[in-house]
Parts: sequence; C-alpha cells; structure tokens
Amino acid sequence: MKSNVESWHPLSKGLHWLIAILILCAWASVELHELYQKGNPMREWWEYLHFTIGFSILLLALLRFYWRITHPRPKLFGGRWQRKFSLLVQGLLYLLMLAMPVTGIAMRQYAGKETPLFWLFDLPPLVGKNTDMAEWLAFMHKDLLWNLMLALLVVHVAGALWHHFVVRDDTLRHMLPWIKGD
Repeated sequence: MKSNVESWHPLSKGLHWLIAILILCAWASVELHELYQKGNPMREWWEYLHFTIGFSILLLALLRFYWRITHPRPKLFGGRWQRKFSLLVQGLLYLLMLAMPVTGIAMRQYAGKETPLFWLFDLPPLVGKNTDMAEWLAFMHKDLLWNLMLALLVVHVAGALWHHFVVRDDTLRHMLPWIKGD
C-alpha cells in the first residue's frame, strides 16, 4: 500500500504503545508470580493477571493488525535492505503478538485447566487433556517464542534509536504519541 501520510495514525500509535506496555506488564506479572510458593493466593493473583494481560494483548493485536492493513503507513527510511529488514521484524512481531497468547491459552487447554480472564469468567478446557502437547506448547510459549520476542524487541528498539540518534531521520518521531500526525 503506497502512502503519502507523514506520521502514524493516532490509533496506530496508541495501540503500539499500549501493547508495548502490556507486554512489559505480562512479563512482570509472570516474574512476580514466581516470588510466591505454590498455593499462595498472591501467586494465583499474579498468574490470573498474566492470563488477562495476555488475552488483552491478543485482542488488541488483532485490532492493530486489522487497522494496519486498512490504513496507510508513513514511508520507511533507509536503504532497500533496511526497509525489507524493518518489515520482516515488524511482521514477526505481529506474528508473535498473536502467537504468544494463543500458545499460552492452548497450553492451559491441553493441560486440562481453565483460564480465568478479567476475574469475570473462566475459559473452560475445550480440548481433551494431552500432557505431551501441553509441555510442547509450554516450551513454545515460555522458551522459544518469548526469547524470539525479546530478541526482536531489542532489534526493533535498537533500529528506532539508531534512526533517531545516528541517521537523524523521522522514523522514531513518526511513532511518538506526543507528535501530531498529518
């Protein structure tokens, strides 16, 4: 999609930063839950918060993906390989924003566990219990996908900072929430 816009739409910016904050909160909640012994109500509270944040990320990522494909983006800066690499990193981040919550929910489904969401309802197991599948999904969710997301986030942030402080173009400025769009 060709674009003549100078900056990201405010909704794009808002979803970008909201999801970034929620990813940090999901990470913090799973780390904080580890501070408590099994059976401690605080451990369960942090775990429930993690599920709710993850599910929220899934819903917001779906909205963000829809919005991204239906609205133009500002032009990409850099050489051809940089633009292609940027699109690859962004595409993989979109994929991971969807895959992380899906594998988390699927892991609990195959473990035969309900998934409490928003302290309002529980998502019941919809598939038969399969411990091997649950363990494989746990590996995917906790080890493979999470570490891939961390690596891509480092690349994404480093690229934005490199464009801002070294190249001195408007790449980062396009996504800052306090900068007005076109």
